[in-house]
Parts: sequence; structure tokens; C-alpha cells
Amino acid sequence: MKISVIIPVYNSQDYLRECVRSITSQTFRNVEVLLVDDGSTDGSGALCDALAAEDQRVVAIHKPNGGTSSARNTGVERATGDYLTFCDNDEFLRDNRCLERVAQSLSSRPVDVLMHDNCMYDDPKGTIISPKETNLADKVASLSKGDAILEVISQGLMARAVWNKVVRTGLVRENGIVFPEGMRNEDTDWSASVLEHSQSVGWLDDPYYCYRKGTGYAQTSKPITRSMTDDLAMVIERHAAAIDQMGLSGTEARSIRAYLAYPFIVWMGQAASLGECRKDDRTSLEMCGHAPQLLAADNDAAVCLASRAYRVFGFWGTARLLGVAFRLMQASKLRHQS
Repeated sequence: MKISVIIPVYNSQDYLRECVRSITSQTFRNVEVLLVDDGSTDGSGALCDALAAEDQRVVAIHKPNGGTSSARNTGVERATGDYLTFCDNDEFLRDNRCLERVAQSLSSRPVDVLMHDNCMYDDPKGTIISPKETNLADKVASLSKGDAILEVISQGLMARAVWNKVVRTGLVRENGIVFPEGMRNEDTDWSASVLEHSQSVGWLDDPYYCYRKGTGYAQTSKPITRSMTDDLAMVIERHAAAIDQMGLSGTEARSIRAYLAYPFIVWMGQAASLGECRKDDRTSLEMCGHAPQLLAADNDAAVCLASRAYRVFGFWGTARLLGVAFRLMQASKLRHQS
């Protein structure tokens, strides 16, 4: 078994060596690291070449700047592993046996998609914050695909980020799954496609991926705009339609709706906070039409609360409440950053 790790690189020379070495130092050796330099303007491109010269398993790829989706798509095209996963260029794997545990899980229980949790790395403090321990692998393995996804969601563990998943490369290529370029919420879109087309999913009780907090690199630190909420609405619309187009039914259909339900309430809160969730707005009316089915898939605790509000206040009233909650959350973040 070979695992490809795809790393989009853009102006990250401060963290890139640590990121790559956390992968090349793994006890599992049959790995390739694809560094896709997306037109960096600092020394990151030269560092990619230096890292590739140090280890033949590291491949440096240079391309004009096209954004994270473009870089990831290039990496997927070049990947030679049986499975692929992603790492952001400022993040790292927690210890040197992470991929060994991944490979052991996939060897004993082969699946199309292996999901896992992640740690938080507090960059200013230099400390790793581990999430609550899970013990889900055996239960998820005993369930059908739809029920397995619903179980992960009900435990509050479903991540839309792509670095929380190890995916069979053939699944991605056979179904033409690509990252949408020129838009936000690309992880939500790609992960939805992967789950829709997969035949089996698994869970690894190992939050080995370290997400770096406090550097200012995170997309979530950027202010919300109308174009961002429109991108999220487009993703929700696309995959709500895919359920019928692909003929999904039963728990499999419910699991995809449950996956979309949390991004749906995020859209409601963000759009309402901008004053853009309105009865005279076409996108808002389209989202209103999805509310009955998506809010009924209330396996996630936050969606469950929104669903209760929806039954009392309807779509527009619930959107206003979520908009207030989103503004309060953003204000709290700003206070903590100051």
C-alpha cells in the first residue's frame, strides 16, 4: 500500500520544512509527498526543491498561482498512491507512527474513505490540544455506509475539511471528483462528492493531524462576504440535487442530507448576518425550499437546535436568530484575538 500526501504550497517557508518532515519521518515508509508550489513569491518554491533533493519520496511541482483548489487538483493528478490525503502547508502530523496506524486500519478493514479527528496546535503557546478520545472504529465498521456516516455526524465528528480523510485514489479518479476552482467552501464540496460516490467508510480513533491555530493563515479568519455565502449555497444546491440524480435512498440519502445540514445552517447564519437572507433574494428562496428536508436530517446537535427553532419560527425567523448568533460568535473571536 502506498499513501500520497498532497500539500498545496503558497508563501509558507516558515512552516513548510516542519510540515514535510512530520511526514517523511513516519515509520510507514511507502509514502509520497507532493509539494505543489502554487506560484509562491517568497522562498517556498526553492524550499520545495531543496526538500525534494533531500528525499526521493518528495516531489516538487511548480505552477502559476491558481488557488488552493487548483493546487490540490494538480496534486491529485500526479498522485501514484493507492490512497491519498491532504495536509496544509503550515500543519503537521503529531508523531512518527501516524501513517503506520492508517495503513494498519486500511489493511485490516479496507474502505473507500477513512475518516479521523484532529488535534489543535496552539501556535503562540506551542502546545497540542487533543480532542476528546473516541472509540468508534469497531462500531462504524459494523454499519452500512449511510448508517456509518450518520453515526459520525451524531457524535459531532464529521469534518468538512479534506485533511480529516484518507481516500482511495481510484474512487476520486473513477468518478472525476475535483475541487471547484475560483470559489470558497471547496472542502465541503469535495468531501460531499467523495461520500456520495463511496461504497464504504471507516473511522480511525486517532486524531493525528495537527491543525495550527493562531497564525492568521486560516481561511476562517477572513471576513464573510456575499460571494462566500453564494459559494456555500451553490455547494448545498449541487449536492442536494445529487441525492436524486444518483438515486440515493434510505439512510444513504439521509446521511448526505445530514452532511449538508450543518453547512446549511452556517449559510443561514452568515447570510442573515450580512442582511442577505431576504424574501426578495433568489438564493434565499432556493435555500428556503431546502429547509424542510435538510433540517429534518438533524443528527448533528447544532442542526437539532436549528430544527427546533424552525418548527417554531419558520425559515426566516430561524435565519434571523442564527444571524444574531453568528455576529455574537464573531465578536467573541475578535475579543479573544485582541
